[in-house]
Amino acid sequence: MVGRINKIVVLLMGAYMIVFLQSHCHAPRLWLGFQPDLTPAILVCAGLMLAAGQVTTTAILTGLWLDSLSANPLGISVLPLFVAGWAVMTFRELILREEFVVQFYLGTIAGAAVPLLQLLLLQLVGENPLLGWQMTWWCLVNALFCGVAVPVFCCIVNIFARWFSHPPYDSSNWPNENRQIVRRKT
Repeated sequence: MVGRINKIVVLLMGAYMIVFLQSHCHAPRLWLGFQPDLTPAILVCAGLMLAAGQVTTTAILTGLWLDSLSANPLGISVLPLFVAGWAVMTFRELILREEFVVQFYLGTIAGAAVPLLQLLLLQLVGENPLLGWQMTWWCLVNALFCGVAVPVFCCIVNIFARWFSHPPYDSSNWPNENRQIVRRKT
């Protein structure tokens, strides 16, 4: 239980920092022409490591933080982020979650799917987002950024979990465990 609490605290703090840095730092927007969104990578990492309630909490808080600091209507990012985290969490027993290549592919897929779901929801609520070839290019580059970010986030969460949680108790660590006591009549 202690390890899970530490992981959720680290992921929520990381999600808050990512959303804050995305809204505060303008250098990536000036260099790339768009602002990369790494919140799908946070949700993939949460889906690989946490339980259902914790993934849901991370998706809701991250989506609301992201929408409150962007031009999106409030709550429009919650559902796409939730779908990305929930899909990974549902199939994580079938996923080789410790492999960097698998983490990269999951992050890339989520990084491409979340903006497309956001575009669909924006059109459903009556907004007119900018669509075109440049948007497609931005979506693909953002997907690659998310793919690179998932292994990095998973490594950071594992490092913090090792630092702040106790190691599991190993009951077979007792010396002379297999020794038998011989009893004789005297």
